[in-house]
Amino acid sequence: MINYLILLFGVFVSSWSSILIRWMGDVHPLIITFYRLFFSVLLLLPFWHLKRQPAKFTVSKNKFFLLGLAGFFLAMHFFSWIQSLQWTSVGNSIFLESTHPIFALILSYFFLKEKGSKLVILGIILALTGIYLIVSGDVSKQHISTLGDLMAILSAFFLAAYLLIARFYRHEINLIPYLVQVYLAAAVVTFAFLLIFKLNFWQLTAKNWILLLLLALGPNLIGHSLLNWASRKMPVYLVNLAMQGEAVLATLFAAWLLNEIPAASFYPGALLILIAVSFIFWVRK
Repeated sequence: MINYLILLFGVFVSSWSSILIRWMGDVHPLIITFYRLFFSVLLLLPFWHLKRQPAKFTVSKNKFFLLGLAGFFLAMHFFSWIQSLQWTSVGNSIFLESTHPIFALILSYFFLKEKGSKLVILGIILALTGIYLIVSGDVSKQHISTLGDLMAILSAFFLAAYLLIARFYRHEINLIPYLVQVYLAAAVVTFAFLLIFKLNFWQLTAKNWILLLLLALGPNLIGHSLLNWASRKMPVYLVNLAMQGEAVLATLFAAWLLNEIPAASFYPGALLILIAVSFIFWVRK
């Protein structure tokens, strides 16, 4: 019972991510991504040091490239999703981003040779229909909203690619050393982009510095770490199903705190996505 309560608490904390990002206004997504990752590394390092397990920190040379690639995909996931939050509604962004299990199935087919059954394919079709209903509601509105929806879908792909690589490390590296390595790799990738685009990433308001710290401490350090911990203690499909609750909570928080009431086409689309993802994991469990 305690494991499920910890899982639900992790989902609750993670669901505040979109609200904190929206409160930062027009801060560049790359800047938010970098500090979210960089502060997370700083906050996690003391916990890794207390473990005193340096042997578990090392990765074989043939997997070092994969670890860097995982960091790249994680950085691109955060960037594209944060950008989507600045261009479209919280509800659209987080529900479209929550379709990452669909992309995971597609990537698993090509890279792990895992074939889905006809029922799984039916679930994918349901999810794609839900995506269409949500995105179609923005096509007739501002062009930027549609771009935001597409960025959210792109972030789902990057998250699926990151999680696919993470599967190779679940039993090879302890949780905290793994998070430190991936967050650090993602922070280095993001920092390179900051230098390339010559972004001023050190002159921020006191309010935004506080929000960045809260983002790293809450959704990243507590929320994401608890979800990773839960995935090692219980079936992964249960964790993924619970993560769908983040989309519901974030949409409710946005309606309450940001006065963002979703369009009519959002509700059937979001419902189809929830049904499809739940159905897929029920079939595959």
